[in-house]
Amino acid sequence: MKKYFALAVVFVAVLFSACSDESEKPPVDLNKKKQIEIRFTEISGVKTIPVKLNGVSMDMIFDTGCSGIHLSLNEIITMYKNGKFTDSDIIGTTYSQIADGSVVENAVIRLKTVEIGGENGILLKDIEATIAMNQEAPILLGNGVLDKMGSYTIDNRNKKIIFRRK
Repeated sequence: MKKYFALAVVFVAVLFSACSDESEKPPVDLNKKKQIEIRFTEISGVKTIPVKLNGVSMDMIFDTGCSGIHLSLNEIITMYKNGKFTDSDIIGTTYSQIADGSVVENAVIRLKTVEIGGENGILLKDIEATIAMNQEAPILLGNGVLDKMGSYTIDNRNKKIIFRRK
């Protein structure tokens, strides 16, 4: 009898979770819009988009091969000098495998805000980012942010990235 009761509890839990509309909504509501279009610039085959990290503007490489947001020491030093980053934003360290296969140590920080595409763009809060321990690392916007969107399409003809809720 206990076996059937446990099975019934699991069935009901699955049923309620399957009926929830939460799975149909991505974590980002795109400011109540169905889609947001963000223009990109292409330099030597690399797409960059305008982003503000804790209020500091920069162009980041749109990199679907990167696991999250990745910055160099230059960006963090600039943010720190401008009061946009404090010691309390430091989380710790982690290791990452880079494109050449080597493993490097990175700092991990919390960004209070990530604004993609300007005032009418996408606003994310409390996003973790990794910091390369050198000043020459590229600044990348990757899957840690992109996975929060419902979907995105790259329109190469019109030089836009279109983010959608679903």
